Amino acid sequence: MLDLFLWLGPRLSMAGFIRRLAATLTAPAVTRPELADQAALAREALVGLGERFNLFSALSTFPVGIPSLMAAVMPEGSPLGPPGVVPLTGPAEIGMIWFGLTVAGLLAAAAYHMAVARVASPGAESGAGWAVAVRLLAMAGLAYAVLFVVASGSVLAAMVANLITPFLATGVFYLGFTILFWLGVYLVFTPHGLVRYRLGLLRAARESVRIVRRDFFPVVGFLAVIVLLSWISGLVWELPPADSWFSALAILGHAFVSGMLLAATYVFYIGRREAMLAADRPAPVAGETSIDRRDARGA
Repeated sequence: MLDLFLWLGPRLSMAGFIRRLAATLTAPAVTRPELADQAALAREALVGLGERFNLFSALSTFPVGIPSLMAAVMPEGSPLGPPGVVPLTGPAEIGMIWFGLTVAGLLAAAAYHMAVARVASPGAESGAGWAVAVRLLAMAGLAYAVLFVVASGSVLAAMVANLITPFLATGVFYLGFTILFWLGVYLVFTPHGLVRYRLGLLRAARESVRIVRRDFFPVVGFLAVIVLLSWISGLVWELPPADSWFSALAILGHAFVSGMLLAATYVFYIGRREAMLAADRPAPVAGETSIDRRDARGA
């Protein structure tokens, strides 16, 4: 449904704002010719992105949004003809709309993840939807804050390092990217703990780190397979032109594959978490059965 809306529905365009932003990317008059050419290419790329970008794609949110094909493709047309375009020009207006769409996307993602978790674990108790949504909102807010701090810190450090040597600036920039990458790997199962077991944010993050540390190579291999399958199938879904109804088949295929892969992450997480908790339990005392232990605890 989200992809159909992004494909056939109206567009929130930021083209005017991005054109004004691109106009500020000018190289100093005393700079080298190759730097001036790079600035011109950056302006051209930014303007091209602004012409295609649809702010409604914020409904597919980072880091736990509903998977969307059209949010990545950003089609310029559809079989229904040129879409209706609502121009957005003011930064305050764009920021408010982006914030509202992001919150709405996270609320929809909470419902989507709960539905997938029930499929992956049919016998599980279903928690209060509002509590899961609040925790996912808190997790997303924290993720945005960490992303901003690490990214801005890396850019500032790279600018300072560039005064010494460009090679050092490149190393600093990639160091910041590496930090964000490994944070993502170790915290990848945080939303699974929030949704499936209704854990608190800190406990879900700690358990995600423990699972990755305990089964590092299986986890990294599993994530690599998920990313590879997503990338290969994405190449297939992008084959039909946006103005052809064959794109509807691509939308259905993407919805099936992305839902299947998300369900696989829940199945993988549940199995690894149960194995981790089982390993943490003390060994039974000789001559004591599991029934005796449960009775002793009052179960």
